[in-house]
Amino acid sequence: MASATVDLIVTSPPYAVNAIDYMRADKFSLVWLGYNLGQLSETRKQCVGGESVMDFPFEPLPPRTAAIVEAISAADPKRGKALHRYYSEMTRILCEMYRVLKPDRAAVVVVASSEIRRIDTETHRCLAEIGETIGFEVPGVGVRRLDRNRRMMPAGHIVNSDSQIQRRMHEEFVIGFYKPA
Repeated sequence: MASATVDLIVTSPPYAVNAIDYMRADKFSLVWLGYNLGQLSETRKQCVGGESVMDFPFEPLPPRTAAIVEAISAADPKRGKALHRYYSEMTRILCEMYRVLKPDRAAVVVVASSEIRRIDTETHRCLAEIGETIGFEVPGVGVRRLDRNRRMMPAGHIVNSDSQIQRRMHEEFVIGFYKPA
């Protein structure tokens, strides 16, 4: 795509470190459509937010984002590397969004935060920080509360604060990125 040719970008990228295992959720549909399991395993390794970090070229991260990755790495080195991969991939994606967006135009990114070893990934804050490092202005981050009974993955009827599924995604964040003129 040519540079400075897009008027608006609206997207909801995968969440950090398999907060939702998209490939697992869609596996049966994809097999029904003709994909074989071997293909899906290879595709999974290349999906944004995956956990495979072998031979992965990491990007340097801005201070707050790097601190969160370091904190999670201290608690769980493997998941910390996977989170670094996610923020590296999102850095590349935001760079590409910045490149193709016309000046004086906007991008809207919807994400949710997740917890790794009870540490918040602060995805909305980290992506906003990465975007500002690239050159975007971030006029605001909106919050959208998610109804626990109307989610794609319902949380269940009995509240259990120790349940991983119930601790997941109670809100989404809508990040506005603006490319200055």
